[in-house]
This record gives sequence, C-alpha cells and structure tokens, in this order.
Amino acid sequence: MTLGEGSEVNGCQTGSGYSGKAIKPLALRHILAMVKNPMMKKIQYSGIGGIETWRDALEFIQLGCKNVQVCTAVMQYGYRIIDDLILGLQTYMAERGVERVEDLVGELLPKFHLPSDLDRDTMVYPKFEREKCIGCGRCYISCQDGGHQAIEFDVETRKPRLIGQKCVGCHLCRLVCPVSAIGLSKRFSKKQ
Repeated sequence: MTLGEGSEVNGCQTGSGYSGKAIKPLALRHILAMVKNPMMKKIQYSGIGGIETWRDALEFIQLGCKNVQVCTAVMQYGYRIIDDLILGLQTYMAERGVERVEDLVGELLPKFHLPSDLDRDTMVYPKFEREKCIGCGRCYISCQDGGHQAIEFDVETRKPRLIGQKCVGCHLCRLVCPVSAIGLSKRFSKKQ
C-alpha cells in the first residue's frame, strides 16, 4: 500500500485537506474577517469548520452566521450528533430566555476584533491556583509542545511554576487545564 492509495482519483494522488476540530479557529477567524468587512455587510454567512458540539455551532452563530454546516463530525460520530447539537442549543436558549436562534446571530460581534487590531503592547500572565491544581501536568506538556518552555513542572510536588521571561501570554495552559486551576494575572505593559 502506498501513501494515499485509498484516495486515488483517475490514477493521481495528492496530500491535501484540513478538516475536523483543528480547522475551527481558522474558520472562525475568516468568518470574523468577512463579517467585519464593510463591503460584505449584506452577505448571509454559513458557519462551517470544526463544528462538533452545540457550543461550537453557537460560536459561529454569535459571530454572525445564520446557519451552520457539519460534515467531519457526522462522519466520525454519525448523524445522531445533529440531535445533540439541536438539544444543546435549545437548552442553552431556554436557560437564557432566548426564543429564536435569529436573536443570537451576531450578538457577540461587537466584542470581537481582528487579530491585527488587538493591543500588542501589553500582556497578561497565567496565574496558577495551587489549591485547585490536580498535578496532571497538561499545562506543562502544552507549553513544552507549544514551543515556549515557559512552565517548569516539579515532579515531587506535581505543581507547575511559570518562567515569566519565556511566557508569551498565549494561555494555552489555561485552555488545557481540566479543572480551571489557571486564571489571569493583571495586565501589564511589555515595555517595562
């Protein structure tokens, strides 16, 4: 068997494509850019790319998409995932007292800005809440694999320690913490 043997088209093979959960940040970023473009105000957007849960769908809707599409998740988990998406969104709407999906379309858009418009002169360090930390080491692994090596991990105490000089403030460590034991410090100027 050769590379791509199962995906041959008329005697030709290729390596391309990007889908599933990995594409979601890119898809959201492009939706945001289009929705923020004054020349594209009258276009109706459809969210697609990495939608697996109702929360994923909601992110696209709150950025301005009037509908969403799901492909890879259906291939991975089956059509039943659509029932989960609908039920989750219905429950969320009921808890908030929202009657129509249309009322959610674009509601968070004013809070979102293009990456090029963000403040690059300040940063916020992650702040470890040691009493909540379960010592899993996921923060350490993500920082190591992310290329920053800004977290040391004491194997005896099973506690992380931030190396401030190496931290870039990406907060990947916060995103991977399963118990939300990493919070935010104060914002400070990088020019100190």
